[in-house]
Amino acid sequence: MKEFLSDLLIYNPKAPLLFSSGSFFVLFTIFVIIYALIKGNRLAVTLYVIAFSFFFYYKSSGWYFLILVLTAISDWGFAILINKASNERTKKFWLFLALVTSLGLLAYFKYTNFLIFNFAQLLSTNFQPLDIFLPVGISFYTFQSVSYVLDVYWKKLKPTENILDYAFFLSFFPQLVAGPIVKANLFLPQLEKKITITRQAVYSGLFLIILGLIKKAVIADYISQYNDLVFAAPQTYSGFENLMAVYGYTLQIYMDFSGYSDMAIGLGRLMGFDFGINFLLPYQSKNITEFWRRWHISLSSWLRDYLYIPLGGNRKGKVRTYINLFITMFLGGLWHGASWKFVFWGAWHGLALAIHKYFKQRLDKLPNSWFLTFLSWFVTFHFVIFLWIFFRADSFQTAWTMIFQITNKMDWAYLAPFIDVRSTWLIMVLIGFSMHSISLKRVEELTQKFVETPFWVKLAIFILAVQLVIQFQSADVQPFIYFQF
Repeated sequence: MKEFLSDLLIYNPKAPLLFSSGSFFVLFTIFVIIYALIKGNRLAVTLYVIAFSFFFYYKSSGWYFLILVLTAISDWGFAILINKASNERTKKFWLFLALVTSLGLLAYFKYTNFLIFNFAQLLSTNFQPLDIFLPVGISFYTFQSVSYVLDVYWKKLKPTENILDYAFFLSFFPQLVAGPIVKANLFLPQLEKKITITRQAVYSGLFLIILGLIKKAVIADYISQYNDLVFAAPQTYSGFENLMAVYGYTLQIYMDFSGYSDMAIGLGRLMGFDFGINFLLPYQSKNITEFWRRWHISLSSWLRDYLYIPLGGNRKGKVRTYINLFITMFLGGLWHGASWKFVFWGAWHGLALAIHKYFKQRLDKLPNSWFLTFLSWFVTFHFVIFLWIFFRADSFQTAWTMIFQITNKMDWAYLAPFIDVRSTWLIMVLIGFSMHSISLKRVEELTQKFVETPFWVKLAIFILAVQLVIQFQSADVQPFIYFQF
């Protein structure tokens, strides 16, 4: 019992607290019972949720949760000072300090070794990385904090006078470590209202949690085992096996990240809060612009509102529009990781967005035939897949090796033995892509049917989902891919 409580309450760097872990469900069950008892007392709820959120972050990053505390205090204070400043020069001064503080912390933890490595390469010296721990989710809560300060500076939002409300917003545990990136103007007004938890919200939230659990802990974690083997040594596998791993990773990253988002949004609904949506069946997109309106919507909208539009958006001519698109995605790639392969990934998406923008009027004039619709989807889907290779590979060399194997060593003779040996993997992949092919209207209908089913049916579905997780789980609970960002 003592060991169990220790594992439950004390930070273990080898086992961070994850939504898909048994420890989290034990803690959340205790949490939600108390939450239901005190939800009528706003101050009690605020203090309780903040305390649990900081504890949750402590279980994910240890004492680095103090950085989150520092960010909450500093940016809340800077927003107050910006709002009270008597002239534009003073406002810009406080804004500058706020951005330097938040982005400076992010830059130190995420990009210090990247900068040192590149300077070492330029000077032809040995690279000795510093022992810097990257706090989980620092990119996500930093972006939330920055958006709040900028909204106050642009007078889109009045700063909250209550630091507890701001700490609640910034640290709210369902979306703390991997998004969605919730904007203050959408979340803070919800804190001013009485918490109302409806039957529809509870059961639709539970449906999202079950769906997210299956996506992440059953499908993504299982298919990742084969994908990881191939990406670790692509030269030892045939072109066909490499191609399967690329398709597998394409599904894995979607199931992993959208699964986390589903669970986060579902947990928020159970507590009476709305995060909106973060994924909208992105692999159904028929062009790259549509893809970025469907993939990681909270990040895409953040980049649009706080980077693309401030750069000038499409207001300063066509050439400047294309440059702004490229810069936005270039920096978006760098946000994902301190590596040139992420920059490459983002830059190519930026270039594709600019090219699509350039040809859009001509493309819109093409006849609306099934063949052109299919071709548009096929090209978009495989362009995204191609760039996922660089996103996932450990290095450019690994990525190019995979591409070489696929284009030069493709042997369809591997198909039959692959089906025989990897039948469960193939079934998982087919189920995953089939789930993604369902229309949004059908997803909404399934959600409503779940809401309307008797309680015992809901319980049976939940138990079945847990059994599937237990059946297919690997030795250790696998962290979410986007935790590293």
